Amino acid sequence: MTQATLAPDTEKNTEGTVFGGTPRAYLRLSILGSFFIHAYLLGGYWLIRNLWVGQPWPETFWPPVLTLASALFFSRFAYRWIMRLDAQYGSGGGWEMETITVKLPREKPRRR
Repeated sequence: MTQATLAPDTEKNTEGTVFGGTPRAYLRLSILGSFFIHAYLLGGYWLIRNLWVGQPWPETFWPPVLTLASALFFSRFAYRWIMRLDAQYGSGGGWEMETITVKLPREKPRRR
């Protein structure tokens, strides 16, 4: 086998497996990745604060709320980043966003 016969096959195989997927898979990846990263960080914060330092957990609701807000922002930006990567280098270069138009009802003027 020569290099000329291997080049098209390897290029074809790597093209589909390097960065292939669907927007739904990327959304799930960004949400689950964000959830697990933030759960890991919040758990580490709790372990350090309770076990290592010996301070009780704060009685406010701010640490979980800030963690949830950060996870939401992180998952949104991660999804946008993954979709841009896929559009540039992956199989999504030919995707187009379909526009959906909705005709809203208008209020009819009343006759007096």
